[in-house]
Amino acid sequence: MSEEVRTGRLALRPVSMSDHAALLAHWTGPLVRRHLFDDRRVSAEQVTEIIAASQRDFATRGYGLWALRPTFRRLGEAVVTGGSLLGVAGLSGPDAGGDVEMVYSLEPDRWGQGLAAEAGQAVLGHAFTIAGLRRVTAEIDMANASSLAVAQQLGMRHRGMGPGGTAIFAIDRVQWLGTRRGIVRRQQNPSPEML
Repeated sequence: MSEEVRTGRLALRPVSMSDHAALLAHWTGPLVRRHLFDDRRVSAEQVTEIIAASQRDFATRGYGLWALRPTFRRLGEAVVTGGSLLGVAGLSGPDAGGDVEMVYSLEPDRWGQGLAAEAGQAVLGHAFTIAGLRRVTAEIDMANASSLAVAQQLGMRHRGMGPGGTAIFAIDRVQWLGTRRGIVRRQQNPSPEML
């Protein structure tokens, strides 16, 4: 799968070996790996394996990991993508229980800008409309308040506790469709505070 997914501010492209150096730098950053890899340093070989697994998943399952890069519009030109890696978002699994997990990470200087939720919406849209999944989960470190908030913003619901004190959130296709309709209704009927 080589098709790009775009949001208002992001271009999501399936990870490839050309992203290897940027992914290694991103995933070995202390603030990123603290929540994503339980503070373990990821090796170059592991990054190669993750990229290869994602490419296999896209070929066989229709989903995997996307590299996140900015989009911008130059005056009088079409939308242009490029620039530095902002992070990663995607789907992995299924696990032994059959669940497909959504994962995401952003460069620390991009935290708090709504980009994780924007990428998450795109990933869930792909999961439920293109890949045909019925349910997506997220395993989140309880100390990561920002990721907990993103999961809730995406309409995911707390489903219990996982290994090591992580919180398990999930959303199914029907819930996602309801959340999407709610977003459209809110945009069509903004509150006075939004005007």
